[in-house]
Amino acid sequence: MSNQITKLNPKWISVTRKYFLDFLEATNFPHPQRLGTRGSKFEYPEWMIMFIAVLAVKCKIKSYLGIHKLAVNYWEQIAEGEDVPPISET
Repeated sequence: MSNQITKLNPKWISVTRKYFLDFLEATNFPHPQRLGTRGSKFEYPEWMIMFIAVLAVKCKIKSYLGIHKLAVNYWEQIAEGEDVPPISET
């Protein structure tokens, strides 16, 4: 497997993030707050995990490590306005 460097336009990520959140709102996507019935409360909103998955599919990234690198590289755009640290490898 070759070492592919994923490059996305940060402005595109910001615009796409807005469209993604607007879509979720228009479709009445529930934003559940996990109360920790089977563990601790989720640190990241569910929509953020789904958005990272969308970016990974666009970039054709298949490994967890690759998805982590993508998320860390573009964390400023992904987590815009959210007060959460970059997602961990695990």
